[in-house]
Amino acid sequence: MTPAAPARRFYKIVDVVATDTGFAVRLDGATPKTPGKNPLILPNEASARLVAAEWDAQDKVIDPFTMPITRLVNVGLDRGEATREAMVAEVVKYAGTDLVCYRVTTPDSLVAAQAKAWDPLLDWARAELGVALRTTPGALAIDQPETAMTAIAIAAQALPTLKLTALAFATGIAGSALVAFALIAGRIDGETAFKAIRVEEDWQAERWGRDPDEAHLANARRLDLIAVEKLALALDAPSHPVPKKTSGSA
Repeated sequence: MTPAAPARRFYKIVDVVATDTGFAVRLDGATPKTPGKNPLILPNEASARLVAAEWDAQDKVIDPFTMPITRLVNVGLDRGEATREAMVAEVVKYAGTDLVCYRVTTPDSLVAAQAKAWDPLLDWARAELGVALRTTPGALAIDQPETAMTAIAIAAQALPTLKLTALAFATGIAGSALVAFALIAGRIDGETAFKAIRVEEDWQAERWGRDPDEAHLANARRLDLIAVEKLALALDAPSHPVPKKTSGSA
């Protein structure tokens, strides 16, 4: 089957306006719809402008792969409320086998690299979320404390829908609920989150080089984590009472 041709950019002006339910992204004065037919309206101005910037950055054709924040917002608007419990459960599941809890025992340089990247996240989660996870050597499976799993669930459930969507998305990419929580809380940025989930890969690459194909796939994960960082920061930003136009002619 021949792939569908990419949609051509059909609009000239991208802007953001306040509505009764939030801040709407507009293309030539009309608010686009998500795949689920919901209007592209964000809870605050900063997040709407972030999405608007992705639309405005499109050239002659619209490439969804260059719009990671819009794609994430679409998921949140279309399915976030209906899947809240499932997203919370998924985050808790990942926390039960969290990447940062499984440590190598040799060589010493990799042991130290994991400790440097991951111990501050464990300390932060214990202090800020009340989540105390156990670590284990190698791939030996462990059961995490029920109190920690409950605290993870409470912290996830307390998030607004779009931030919960971002958390669940980042958790799946990272293989770590703690990395994802630290990312959406602003404790770490997207680049740091990416490095945290690539400790062993980077350690190996420093010694034997990088595989170009693997590096390409890894970079896609890096860009997704940066998108989560930007969306989380924008969702936390205050809105101004008088929105201003974000862009001009294409």
